[in-house]
Amino acid sequence: MARSVLLSVIVLVTLMSSIYAHAEDDKRKNYAFAPIIISNPNIGSGLGATGMYFFDVGEKQEGQPRSSAQLIGGYTNTDSYFAGLLTSLYMRQDRIRSTAGIFHARINNEYRDPLGGEADFSTEVLAAYCQATYRLWDDWFLGGQALVTDVVYKPDTPQDADYLDRVGAKDTTAGGIGPVLTYDTRDNIHYPSSGTLVEVKGFFKPEAWGNEDDYAVGDVAMNHFIPLSEKHILALRGYGRTGTENTPYSDKSRLGQSSDLRGFKSGEISGRTLLSGQVEYRWQFTERWGAVAFGVWPNSGTKISKI
Repeated sequence: MARSVLLSVIVLVTLMSSIYAHAEDDKRKNYAFAPIIISNPNIGSGLGATGMYFFDVGEKQEGQPRSSAQLIGGYTNTDSYFAGLLTSLYMRQDRIRSTAGIFHARINNEYRDPLGGEADFSTEVLAAYCQATYRLWDDWFLGGQALVTDVVYKPDTPQDADYLDRVGAKDTTAGGIGPVLTYDTRDNIHYPSSGTLVEVKGFFKPEAWGNEDDYAVGDVAMNHFIPLSEKHILALRGYGRTGTENTPYSDKSRLGQSSDLRGFKSGEISGRTLLSGQVEYRWQFTERWGAVAFGVWPNSGTKISKI
């Protein structure tokens, strides 16, 4: 097994989660808005914005988080863009939770080619996702999820098309379904200062639903929040993801995917299995402004390093 270690300590000014936390706590405020400053090795640098509308499903009940609808979008200097709409519902005294969203993006990629040079191509994604869970007892939830995606790769040159063929990147319109198990003791859904969140998810993606083959992927994530003081929080995260042998390129585990491995180009290094750990220190120095420093450790298998 090949191991690579990344330790990046970056101080970031963060606004969004703090605004959401205050808006959720203040029942008179039904909306939140914040600009987004984008700096990502995968999509470049640019600007975006996000807004959230808070509401209650049914009568207001003690201990039930506020439901929300969120709109987000952005554009970067690589002519990449993304936009999405997400809704989160909390119902029946937080016994039922559901999330649904639709997302569209065009990402202009520039990857290192193992045979030399660069591979330039764009990836267009349209995805719809839904998840629903029911509280079984105490802090345990069980439910399911479904996903439909349309992925299109557009190479700039014939050499870039050869690169996509070698890594197995193919245009796909496909779907999947699977279980979700959640353990959640967080004190706040949007900006927790204490508690633990554990999520175990899986997807079965049959060939009959447009996939290249019958295959399955699964992941587990554990987040733990430790309050050091009123304004200082330590957040710990462990993440693992794997798939069956015939998992296609578009669904492989990737260094840089989501927020687990910031600093990598998502998709440049990918493979069947991924493990990572993250430590994050948060300092809320005013009511609405804070800073974050984080360190990340990825552990990938030999199949990732060969691509």
